[in-house]
Amino acid sequence: MPDIEKKGNTILEQRTMGLTIHYTIEYKGTVKQLQTKLEKIRQACRDLPFEEVGEVGTVKISQAIIDLWNYHQTRGNSREERDAAMKELGITPWQMVELGEWKHEGNTSWKVQKPTTMVSLYLWPGEGCESAELNFQRIRGKFVCRSFCKTQYADEFVKCHLLVVQLLDILKADGFQVDVYDEGEYWQTRDMKVLGKNINESTALIAGFLGGLKSAAEEKGMVVDSPIEGCKNIMKVEGD
Repeated sequence: MPDIEKKGNTILEQRTMGLTIHYTIEYKGTVKQLQTKLEKIRQACRDLPFEEVGEVGTVKISQAIIDLWNYHQTRGNSREERDAAMKELGITPWQMVELGEWKHEGNTSWKVQKPTTMVSLYLWPGEGCESAELNFQRIRGKFVCRSFCKTQYADEFVKCHLLVVQLLDILKADGFQVDVYDEGEYWQTRDMKVLGKNINESTALIAGFLGGLKSAAEEKGMVVDSPIEGCKNIMKVEGD
């Protein structure tokens, strides 16, 4: 289900629904070796049509920073206030969101966050697409990055989706252990027709759900504002 926020008489549907690439990347080595590896990845990405390629950065996340983050989270402070506090410390919100490891017991799940050194590389495939960030933290003797990139709303969907796949290919070729779940199934199949089928079905599903939401909202004098209204990605694949 999507996240829904209400402002005045407008219902804002957040970008929680949509075709996404999920990835887990692992590397066993020292901080210096990881920095060198990511610098090589960064240079390779600069030769690709990424909208933005950041610098390789290293930050130490202490228990005090974790406590400050959780203080803002539990007090329900605004995102702007929370993010400003992290920015002063040279930490990005996404680094803190990804910090830690999920634990599961029965039907209960919780996240354990511990002080660590994080080595990061910011990459943005293009307008409308989420960033494809690489935030590595040390977990049980190796560096681990668990993240995702939602390509559903990219202005240039095919370009952005394939860029993320190409990034993961480069990481794998350079010795990183890479595990990928691509909802578009392009990573698994390398078939544009399969990718086209999946983005078209995803777009139709979201549009259909929001059509019902809009009808219900109109009966109550409300309007719905959703990203799918401005970016209904449909692929036409030759041979369809």
